[in-house]
Amino acid sequence: MGRLTTTTLTLLGALVLQIMFAPALTILNVTPNFLMVAVIVIAFVRGSKEGTIVGFIAGLLFDLIGAAVVGPMALALTLTGFVAGILKEQIFAHSWVLPVTVLGAASLIAETIYLLMITTLGAPMNFFVALVTRALPGALYAMLIAVACLPLLTKFLRLGASAEKNTFKRMT
Repeated sequence: MGRLTTTTLTLLGALVLQIMFAPALTILNVTPNFLMVAVIVIAFVRGSKEGTIVGFIAGLLFDLIGAAVVGPMALALTLTGFVAGILKEQIFAHSWVLPVTVLGAASLIAETIYLLMITTLGAPMNFFVALVTRALPGALYAMLIAVACLPLLTKFLRLGASAEKNTFKRMT
């Protein structure tokens, strides 16, 4: 399996989880964002270029499956994928604690950008109330999801990269 295959499968898996299971996992009006977690982990493993591209695609998918305006989550995840990708080399240096913590911070940033966008576009909500009742709990939820799936997802994504390197070595 190559990089494109593992990235695509990760994104499709996150989309299926977002559509089928996320609504059932809502706690205190906070729904997990599996697409956001997938984007951040992909960016951690693959870097800012791939994080940016995958962030845009995942954000667009998120916007299309919702009933709101198309674009705010695409922008939020594009920026988040880029920033998380910059941390690619340093993030897994010590243990799983740092990646999960940074993932929570990245999630909070993405949710804040999203809230800024939809309130600017006229959504009837108080930004600061939404920040406390949606973005902060959403970031904690993303961290819980990351604790559960980060090791397996990281290994799966790295499998695609190593398979691609081995194929290239055989061709040369």
